[in-house]
Amino acid sequence: MLKNFDIEENVYHVVADLQEAGYETYIVGGAIRDLLLDRTPKDYDISTAATPEQVREVFGRRRARIIGRRFQLVHVRCGKDLFEVSTFRRAPSENSHEPQTPGARKIAALEEAENMIFNDNDFGTSEQDAWRRDFTVNALFYDPVAEELIDYTGSGIADIKSGLVRAIGDAKLRFEEDPVRMLRALKLVGQYGFKLERKTESALLTTLPLLELASISRLSLELEKILNSNYTGSIMQTFADYGLLKHFLPYLAKDWEKDHLQQALHMLKIRDKRVAAGYYRNSASVAMATLALPFIDAMLDGNYRRDFIADRNKNERILPEIWDEEILRQTLLTIYAPLSIIKRLSCSACRMLAIQPMLNGRSNMQRLVKSKGFAHAMELFKIQCDSEYLQCDSELISQYRDLIKSIGGVNRLSEKGTAEPENAGRKRRRRGNRSRRRKDRQMLSDIPGTMPLSDAPISE
Repeated sequence: MLKNFDIEENVYHVVADLQEAGYETYIVGGAIRDLLLDRTPKDYDISTAATPEQVREVFGRRRARIIGRRFQLVHVRCGKDLFEVSTFRRAPSENSHEPQTPGARKIAALEEAENMIFNDNDFGTSEQDAWRRDFTVNALFYDPVAEELIDYTGSGIADIKSGLVRAIGDAKLRFEEDPVRMLRALKLVGQYGFKLERKTESALLTTLPLLELASISRLSLELEKILNSNYTGSIMQTFADYGLLKHFLPYLAKDWEKDHLQQALHMLKIRDKRVAAGYYRNSASVAMATLALPFIDAMLDGNYRRDFIADRNKNERILPEIWDEEILRQTLLTIYAPLSIIKRLSCSACRMLAIQPMLNGRSNMQRLVKSKGFAHAMELFKIQCDSEYLQCDSELISQYRDLIKSIGGVNRLSEKGTAEPENAGRKRRRRGNRSRRRKDRQMLSDIPGTMPLSDAPISE
């Protein structure tokens, strides 16, 4: 089928370069699904007949790096963009079920893991690759050079139009081979409002406990993607509705009968709406803190919301109780167990959570506004207000807004990406060689309370 999609220039160049080198190459997966739904793809995946080593030969070692063990692929840099380029796969052979690590061998010894795939590097053709994928809506191939859309399964385009998530082949076997596919199926439901096809839904509900056998590192990566999504609230709600949450984040699920999870999900949905409206940028650490806040409130003292309301109604200035960042870090580890949390995300989340008890207007507001992490903290505060988790008044928000304007914004960064000191106008002395400066930056990133530039907040 001929189709003219508006493809980013760098994506086109990567595909064209591989084709010019003689390798069949397409854009695949979620990007094509988004384009058919008139959405802007968040990223592009590329699949080719070239092996990882051949891809590296086309782009050179400086631009292409082979990664992965279970599923080997290549990261190719084009301009400022980084693309994942995979080689066409075929249905896994018996060797794919042989574990390669001690942890995998331990899982493989379990009877329920007999169909799990522990490595997936059996190369094949483009059509074989389509039939070994998880769902029909993810099995579309697009050639931007020839402007050709290929639907090998014959159901992908129709299922996208119908909003249906259909497993390719035997649904139960697909989930047994890779339990992480259950997460991805429900992410499609939460993010796009799709529905599970009947047989796919039945198989998913039957195999949910197998998710606990999946690699912690892969599940942690999926969590990071969800927190980075603009649909975190609806995705997590879908996980809860289908009973997947207790196999993914069990601490959250055990309080299903209580209000904490419902409060957290409601706040996450408010956060998603604020991101969609452009009130604040998409931040995984803000999403992480939002989801955890009701549980942290209950775990620490349970008085956070009560004290906020009481202090706002008192005339005298009261020094609020401060949440210790180290205690917050340990609490986050408990809430998100058994998954691993990226350090920069947890540091940022702890920093903004620690500020929350001080935002009731009884602390030194000017000093608070100038503190690290305030922009994220204020966004989390506004989410609580909009969701009515806290009873806020517009006057308090206005006071902060006016104060921020009066000082020219919060956490202003210099051109080099570090906070401007008060004596920024003075000439700076040179500070040693490049390796020494790199070492200093590494030491700084290890100090609790410092913010990596990759997660630095911006002014609203």
